[in-house]
Amino acid sequence: MADLSTNDAPIAQTVIAAQPSVPQVAMSSTPRESASPAPTPVDTTPLSNETRYRALGTEPFWAVTVKGSTATLERPDKSPAHYPITRADDGRTVRYIGDGFSIIVTEGPCSDGMSDAHWADRVAVSFGEGTLKGCGGVREDF
Repeated sequence: MADLSTNDAPIAQTVIAAQPSVPQVAMSSTPRESASPAPTPVDTTPLSNETRYRALGTEPFWAVTVKGSTATLERPDKSPAHYPITRADDGRTVRYIGDGFSIIVTEGPCSDGMSDAHWADRVAVSFGEGTLKGCGGVREDF
C-alpha cells in the first residue's frame, strides 16, 4: 500500500465536497423504473390455477386459453388439445412453452381481421400442425 502524505487528504476532501448533491429517490418494488412511463406489461403474474390468458384467431378459427400451467387449444371440428407449459417473460415478450407447443405474446395493438375488435397483444401459437396467428389479452375497443 502506498504512503499518503498529508497533502493528499485535502484533495480527497475537495473532490467529495465538489460532487453535486444527488436527490434521494425512494426505491420502488416495481421491476422497471424509468423517467418515462413504462409500457404496460403483457402479463407478469406468476402461473397459478387462477391465472388465465385468452387468445383467438380467424382463418382458421381457433382459441387458446392458459390456466395455470396448462394451455388448451380449441378449433372447430377438433377435440380440445391440452399442453403442459411453463411461462417465461423477458419484459418484452411472454412465452408459454411446452413439448412441441409454444405461445408467443408480444404487446399489440392487434385486430382480429374479421371484426372491428382491437386487442392488447399479438399472439403466435406454434404446434405440430403449424403456426396460428391472432390476438389476445385485453379487448381495447370498448
